[in-house]
Amino acid sequence: MPQRTLKPCAARACNALTRNAKYCDAHLDLSKAWGTRQGSGRGGRPWRRLRDQVLARDQYLCRCEECVQLGRVRAATEVDHIVALAQGGTDYPSNLRAIHHDCHKLKTAREAQAARGSG
Repeated sequence: MPQRTLKPCAARACNALTRNAKYCDAHLDLSKAWGTRQGSGRGGRPWRRLRDQVLARDQYLCRCEECVQLGRVRAATEVDHIVALAQGGTDYPSNLRAIHHDCHKLKTAREAQAARGSG
């Protein structure tokens, strides 16, 4: 079977030739579907900036009630709403804190259980 003909890469200002569908190997990430790139999802760039501010403010350490009470030091990888948005919380930095992934899962599970029990 003959190979595809070489075509110019569709990326702006790229002069590379490729046999791929649209982009050269250096620009394959541009061929991903919308919504799969960094910046999509909850809030996009504004949320990422706020998230980074909160993590830096909290020195990348978990600030959940349990870790603070026990004096436990864990690296925070996520940002948590102290008062959930569903409960009337906001995206203001005063309602956000850095939290470890496992702590966040436990807190979310407790909130979901409480919501199911009170409903």
